[in-house]
Amino acid sequence: MKLPLRVATLLLVLATFALLAVPSADAMQARRIWRADLSGGISGTATLVAYTTGTGVMSITAQGLQPSTSYSVMVYRGTCAKPIAVVKLAAVRTDASGSVTGTSTLTAAQQATVWRATWSGNIAARIASGTDAHCGLLKYAVATRVAIPAMGIDLPVVLQKGNAFPYCNVAMYMPEYSQPGEGGAAFIYAHARTGMFLPLLNASLVNNGARMIGMKVYAWTSDDHMYTYQVIKVLRHQYTVPAALAATTSQEVWLQTSEGPYGTYNKLFVVARRIAGTTATFAAAHPTPRPQVCPLY
Repeated sequence: MKLPLRVATLLLVLATFALLAVPSADAMQARRIWRADLSGGISGTATLVAYTTGTGVMSITAQGLQPSTSYSVMVYRGTCAKPIAVVKLAAVRTDASGSVTGTSTLTAAQQATVWRATWSGNIAARIASGTDAHCGLLKYAVATRVAIPAMGIDLPVVLQKGNAFPYCNVAMYMPEYSQPGEGGAAFIYAHARTGMFLPLLNASLVNNGARMIGMKVYAWTSDDHMYTYQVIKVLRHQYTVPAALAATTSQEVWLQTSEGPYGTYNKLFVVARRIAGTTATFAAAHPTPRPQVCPLY
């Protein structure tokens, strides 16, 4: 049975996930930062940092809690009243005024569990002492737009949920990997069709895509930032997801499209490394996506 691009790609992604938690020889750097405002009549925030080493840390800062009291800490799914624990972390203790500033570390195994949990939905932070519970959705910036002016490419980027055939008129990102601006590689893909990533495929057919080397790639994120990348590598005829995509701690974006014909597994990857970053306007970072269900080839 022939599989659509999204399904085939996900199978390859799962085969390489074990590499995500492999410690790096590089200095520790943040791979992703989630932030949450804690609810329930207090002033508080939770910050979850995943490092490129595979470990992580949850920081809690809050006022208005019960004084001199230990609060359990967890990352969860579900509701604040009925949480389903993703990971349970070390408790924090308030001072005599009911304030707390504390941290809980995550092992590589715990952080990998958190990362996997984000593939299929939201996660949240919860601190609680008995019935006194305070929660907040852990949010992070995601890709919203990608452009390669030299090739006439400029597309909104969306998350496609499930394993349906990829949309037309947009690019899509893989939640299993990093986002633009984070440590590691972001994975953005689109069909090799007019108005999408067809120029990448056409360019790759000439001298193995040599003219794309050095081209600028721009990626915008939902927190109104724009990141500039430069193409460093063109990988043709790839039948598996390259191990380097999951293993790298450099800030990169990997653009993928199919080489065809429909139903085959061979993919094209264009690899670009970050060279700059800046703030952007809301309008620039939030183009209106108009995804359409693509007809089969």
